[in-house]
Amino acid sequence: MISRGAVFGTSAVFGVVLVALAFVFLSPDAVHATRQIEFDFQENQVAGQITLPQNYDGEPIDCIVFVHGDGAMDRGAFGYFDPYFSTFAQQGWCTLSWDKPGVEASEGDWLSFSMADRAALVDAGIEALRSQSGVNVDQIGVLGFSQAGWVMPKIDVAAHKVEFMVFVSPAINWMAQSNYMTQLRRSFAPDSEAKIAAEAQLDALIENGGSYQDYVRLSESVEFFDADDFTEQWWDFAVRNAGADMTQDLAALPAMPILLLAGGRDGQVDAQNSVETFERLVPEDHLRVVWFDEAGHSMLPVDERKPMSGNDGLWLLGKVMLWGSEAFVDGYWAALNGFIAAQFEQ
Repeated sequence: MISRGAVFGTSAVFGVVLVALAFVFLSPDAVHATRQIEFDFQENQVAGQITLPQNYDGEPIDCIVFVHGDGAMDRGAFGYFDPYFSTFAQQGWCTLSWDKPGVEASEGDWLSFSMADRAALVDAGIEALRSQSGVNVDQIGVLGFSQAGWVMPKIDVAAHKVEFMVFVSPAINWMAQSNYMTQLRRSFAPDSEAKIAAEAQLDALIENGGSYQDYVRLSESVEFFDADDFTEQWWDFAVRNAGADMTQDLAALPAMPILLLAGGRDGQVDAQNSVETFERLVPEDHLRVVWFDEAGHSMLPVDERKPMSGNDGLWLLGKVMLWGSEAFVDGYWAALNGFIAAQFEQ
């Protein structure tokens, strides 16, 4: 979700500084083995990583496939995934994650994707995990973050024998979430009537499929936007996906166990709306919802509910790099690991 120059689910500071920090700090949880994997998707090669228990012996192993949120994410989400990799390896599970197309070692361009394209990429990753990884894969579950909520319900779960799904801070509707973040931001710093009107024009342009040239003309006609706020590729991605809404896909999912993890201080996603939507569309006996009062969008404790801005993303990743799994809100790993273990043990 990208609107008004903001990147949904990811701070704009997820860049060079964070990558540099990843080489400075070693995750305190880092106890696992890794294997590289490459697979083809849309005539491009996607590169990724399989994380395994330290002493994996080739026996059948249950695996969790990661689905990124928004942004130009590598296989480790700039270090955010590291505690997951190690924690799951210590539980005896393997994980699969990859560099988004056009990021690090993967070919292609993720900005050219629709949410259906992203789901097809997950399908290809699962197929590669089963057929060409050299790992004796048993059961598979899918774990997705933020924007992955629009991706995961589109996966062909029957063809790939996906046993369960875990949604972390998912959004329901793209434009509704853009409005949620805008209203929340305005509660801290009210906008002028002129700026509110200009942002309404921008939203309408995105919803109506306006071209990048239309955006440039709008930026030239009002004082609140700059043509450089969007590249043409970013603009096209936003317009292509502005209609994203998970309700129909979620309702159509084959019956399977689903875990929804939501934070009471999520400043990116209307978490209460997400919970209500899941409870309405997913049969009660297939859904588990865990609510963390103090959790922000990334399941770390935060002081208040507000959109991420400035150096928020940098501080978040710094905490993960320094404290690993201990950086997350109390009870998070117990809920996550407990649910996954229960599914794999069936």
